[in-house]
Amino acid sequence: MRKLGFDGPGPVRSLPLARGRGNRSALLCCRLLPPPSSSIPCCPIGGRIAPRRFQHLVMDSGFVDVPLPMDKISLSSVQESTGRIGCPERNQMFVVLLSAGSFNPPTYMHLRLFELAKDALEAQGYVVIGGYISPANDAYRKKDLLPSIHRVHLCELACRTSSFVMVDPWEAKQNSYQRTLTVLSRIQSSLCHSGLIRKESLKVMLLCGSDLLESFATPGVWMLDQVRTICQDFGIVCIRREGKDIEKIISTNEILQENKNNIFSVDEIVPNQISSTRVRDCIRRGLSVKYLTPDEVIDYIKDQKLYLNEIKNLGSLMG
Repeated sequence: MRKLGFDGPGPVRSLPLARGRGNRSALLCCRLLPPPSSSIPCCPIGGRIAPRRFQHLVMDSGFVDVPLPMDKISLSSVQESTGRIGCPERNQMFVVLLSAGSFNPPTYMHLRLFELAKDALEAQGYVVIGGYISPANDAYRKKDLLPSIHRVHLCELACRTSSFVMVDPWEAKQNSYQRTLTVLSRIQSSLCHSGLIRKESLKVMLLCGSDLLESFATPGVWMLDQVRTICQDFGIVCIRREGKDIEKIISTNEILQENKNNIFSVDEIVPNQISSTRVRDCIRRGLSVKYLTPDEVIDYIKDQKLYLNEIKNLGSLMG
């Protein structure tokens, strides 16, 4: 495991740059479809509560076509490093971050994860050229989950002030639940096919909290072959939260231990315990959620009367 952190303005230590081993392109045309008969018990998958029936991969090219947003990809960073697009300096790696989840609603903590990861990676010599929020498909079936049309728009509102974080609506707009590995592969493929950057110079990484990393080691939650592919071919940036022992999580799991050099641990200098669950709880209790999520998000919740069955006083949300 690589521990990234800060002691003043400089990096904690210098580490050799690592390269992913390339994604398995066949996964780009995989879609998760339920078997003919299945139960509906749920378990957390990819940081989400996903029906257990979506554990059967079926080859299918019937994805809904949704272009990958690229308006905030930092082409200037690529050009400054390369002199021309697509041909970086020797060993220079460009990183794109993916955060997948329900975002119900998005909060400032979701955005802070990107900033923490970007600072830590760039202190180690990587160049972060973009980040994506991918709201879960409605088939996620988590309790109190807003329809994806609202969650996508809330995320777009939350990201407006970010210079590099975008919303990728592809996962949310598919006809079935999509696994995290499929989303990672699709982002990598889209960026490479755009001609903006070569595959060997691009590292698409999963951004998560320590609770999601811990779920990798929980039996029956993830498909082990997909955990291995995520760790080997993409990489993970894990933000340490709530006193979790990331080193222990990794050392006690065979797959994580084998790929510890592609797992980056980042400490929170300023602990932040904001969560979507706590924001919804405040709304349910009629309390203000100002400064927990952007004002534009709060305005949209009020205007659309979202979470209405939980709200006692719409006017109190802004304080």
